[in-house]
Amino acid sequence: MSALVIALRVVSLLAFAGPMLLLRRGSEARVHQSGGDRVPVIANLAAVGLFIPSLFVFSGPLAGLPALMLAIVGSLLAIAGAALVSRSRAALGNAWSLVPEADVGTELVTTGPYRVVRHPIYLGLALIATGQALAFGSGPALAIVLFAMVPTFAWRARAEERLLAQVFGARYDDYRRQTKMIIPYLL
Repeated sequence: MSALVIALRVVSLLAFAGPMLLLRRGSEARVHQSGGDRVPVIANLAAVGLFIPSLFVFSGPLAGLPALMLAIVGSLLAIAGAALVSRSRAALGNAWSLVPEADVGTELVTTGPYRVVRHPIYLGLALIATGQALAFGSGPALAIVLFAMVPTFAWRARAEERLLAQVFGARYDDYRRQTKMIIPYLL
């Protein structure tokens, strides 16, 4: 049973690796309207920097039914999050960037997962991290997700929204009124 728990934990880690391979941007030249705030990005990366080691340092037991159930649920959650991140990243195409940017020549993306929420990538990343914390049976990692990663995702989302409102004006205001920020139909 412990080998299965280990395998499921590896699956949860691989779920994160897939979308991260998509981080490269297109190589064509882009005209930037303005850059976004980098501080929320740095804070978010610092939270991730705490999270990853906490998975291993504070991982739960490998044996027993609770460990197996957490590993199964966590892996499935991480896979679902990875699918959402990948689909959202594909919908953005060359409009995606690690640091908030808005392009003068780019349209506002409101298709795919962006029809339901304005920040599906952050939702997907939160699902991946929550799934990993569960798969590893790590309470401290789950606390880092809830009290460090999710708040920095929200901070990043607000910074991006200010930039998008500045660039797209009334079109973005209409989109913001029609869709929830990060949790479909709720928030």
